[in-house]
Amino acid sequence: MTTAPTTAALPPAPTGPPPAAVLTGRRPGKEILTVTARPVPPSAVVIAARGEVDLCTSPLLRESLLAHLRPPCSGLVIDLTDVGFLGAAGLTVLTTAGDAATAAGIKLCVVAHSRPVLRPLTITGLDRVFDLHPDLPQALRCLGGGPAG
Repeated sequence: MTTAPTTAALPPAPTGPPPAAVLTGRRPGKEILTVTARPVPPSAVVIAARGEVDLCTSPLLRESLLAHLRPPCSGLVIDLTDVGFLGAAGLTVLTTAGDAATAAGIKLCVVAHSRPVLRPLTITGLDRVFDLHPDLPQALRCLGGGPAG
């Protein structure tokens, strides 16, 4: 007795560029992450994220962080004060930025005080890896940049 082999049909592979949400931090009709950069004299930068940092939006944060982690920047603050969700992809971005900062000799501080941000940092042990501060003025003092203006 012979049996015919069984096969499962797979859906066709997607073609074309990835969805715009992955590149822009947007989902159709809804902006879910805004990232801004602000120089702090003499040579520091504050990168502030507002919204949700997840698989769809993390590339936007990653691009901004890595673009500033080079001379003449001597210190970088990642301000997560207005982040309402920090997913695994966001943790990966923070770790990547931390590694890049160390390699470039740039001091990196993270501002975080809300449960949606602190909880994943604590669970993964990253709260012991990053220089965490409860507010921006304290992080800037740590960098030697003085209070926020």
